[in-house]
Amino acid sequence: MEETVEDYTKNGVDSLTVSLYQMDLDRTMFLLRSYLRTRLQKIEKYVLHIQRSDELWNRLSKQEQRFAQRSAEDIQQHLEQSVLSKFPPGFNSHLKQSSCSEKDDMVPEPRPNLHVICRSKRDLGAFQLDDRGEDIIRIEADDLYALPYKSIKPLVENGQIDIA
Repeated sequence: MEETVEDYTKNGVDSLTVSLYQMDLDRTMFLLRSYLRTRLQKIEKYVLHIQRSDELWNRLSKQEQRFAQRSAEDIQQHLEQSVLSKFPPGFNSHLKQSSCSEKDDMVPEPRPNLHVICRSKRDLGAFQLDDRGEDIIRIEADDLYALPYKSIKPLVENGQIDIA
């Protein structure tokens, strides 16, 4: 698209046409940057959780893995320098509340019960949201829904639903 705008500018195409192409290019770049910014914010927020799971770690690109690694190191270094070095031994981990903790209880994890905005790629018909069979909805193609992530996770993973 950038080449098209440059070619049109050089070849003297109507300035209104060039302006419309440039506006569309700017809008596309804005959306792409916004998507990437949001993705990096999520990686940064859940970096310690992502590092614990090979499945989640492998979903990241090489550049995202480098970003996540640097982010985790920065978080650890900041916490050690500002707070943890002042605590007594046994309470100076950035992953556990104390040495008595059996698991990493200070690691923020995504909450699967939260609702997400999603769009179905095709008609899925009646879909059961809960295990009890009480909440059944009809999912139609290209409609937007606000649904609990845990209910639609398999559909997201196999590409039937996109999260907006």
